[in-house]
Amino acid sequence: MLGSISSVLAEVAPVVTQAAQVMGMGNAAFGLLGGLLGCGFIVIGAGIGIGTVAGHATEAIARQPEAGGRIFTTMIIAASMIEGIALFGMVICFIAVWKSLG
Repeated sequence: MLGSISSVLAEVAPVVTQAAQVMGMGNAAFGLLGGLLGCGFIVIGAGIGIGTVAGHATEAIARQPEAGGRIFTTMIIAASMIEGIALFGMVICFIAVWKSLG
């Protein structure tokens, strides 16, 4: 996975450099690209995490319906923690985009 990401970035880097020179952005384009890619990866990771938590909670409630209330409460707490971490990551990425543009 990491190897494919690095190979894609290696292919994208010359294109970004050329586009940045045409637009007059210089190295700021790499900060913009990194911030936007980071936001995308964060959203994908949070979606996978919340989907996994919800799927396992649904299976657990199906096996033990009497414990559904406690399982649901734990699921909501875990999902909110995942969203909180995703929010912090997106703020960091937005700061990178903001610094690269300004």
